[in-house]
Amino acid sequence: AEAVRGHVYWDHLLGALGKPRAATFRDMIKEDTEASDDLIDRLIAEATGAPAPLAEIEPATAKLDLSRDEWNAFAANQLPEPEKDFAARRTDLGLDGEKEEPWATLASLVDGVVLVDRLREVRALTGFRRHTPTGTLVPSDTSGRLRWLPANEVYGEGIVLSLDEKRLADWESDPRVRAHVAGVRTDLDESFRKEQLDETVGAELSPRFALLHTLAHLLIRQLSFDSGYTASSLRERVYGRPEFGQRGVLIYTAAGDAEGTLGGLVRQGEAPHFTETLIRMLEAAAWCSADPLCAEHTGQGFGNLNRAACHACTLLPETSCQTGNTLLDRALVVGSAGVPGYFTDVLDASREAAAATALG
Repeated sequence: AEAVRGHVYWDHLLGALGKPRAATFRDMIKEDTEASDDLIDRLIAEATGAPAPLAEIEPATAKLDLSRDEWNAFAANQLPEPEKDFAARRTDLGLDGEKEEPWATLASLVDGVVLVDRLREVRALTGFRRHTPTGTLVPSDTSGRLRWLPANEVYGEGIVLSLDEKRLADWESDPRVRAHVAGVRTDLDESFRKEQLDETVGAELSPRFALLHTLAHLLIRQLSFDSGYTASSLRERVYGRPEFGQRGVLIYTAAGDAEGTLGGLVRQGEAPHFTETLIRMLEAAAWCSADPLCAEHTGQGFGNLNRAACHACTLLPETSCQTGNTLLDRALVVGSAGVPGYFTDVLDASREAAAATALG
């Protein structure tokens, strides 16, 4: 954009608008700057005050998936050097060489933990839809003249939990898991929210996304008891796109002030606190006050996009969730009669260890 505005023929183009020679100036600017027609049209609209067509001022970032680069930053072998806006460090569950159960089984299912001592998030309003989610997007700048969006900048802290890729792939390939998630995928294809959710889950809902999304909800509910933050103060980022090699979740908090962190969330992610949090989370998720109705549900929530997930066990304040409390299923985490859960072995080992301790 700066190259176009600084071009020697830019003022000539603006002065020749509506005349045959304007195309000549436009072609020379395009050749020298490699700018697209859309960009030049928008810059002309800004310079002249003429509104651009709605189709052109609709945000180009509407379907941009930032999770790919975010995950690459967290999963990199070498984490970036700490900065004012971002500081992260790698850790683990503290279970190396552990042979006692359920700790040994839990260690085999989890790949690692990244503690984010400092993160910065910018939330921008690109537009809104009136009346229905499928309505026409109204840009936040209806005139098309502004070069900025209303936004706020917040700071916080977080925990990134990543699962073991081999164990996750083996679990995903189980026919019972694939058949179970296929039913949710069918409901998603028929939902009025399909286009919106596709931007988050990808072209096809994968078992790992549903697993990781539910895991994030269960973690937030458990961390709200342990970290000092309320559930509405915690947010999720689900990295469950297999085509990008994603296999983790980020649980983070972001506050409006410059300090933005109490330290309680990162502290809870350190060993041995986080290991104990995961075990308590699984034990709590194994039972819901609405069971057996909740555990055996074949479709609940908006468009039947949830399975074993209700307000008593899994749902969160909607400001905390990427998908509006949809695509959730406890059975994928702890297991059920019809589908094996990813953490079923951990839960069984925990129960056996507790029973052995009680019996002396």
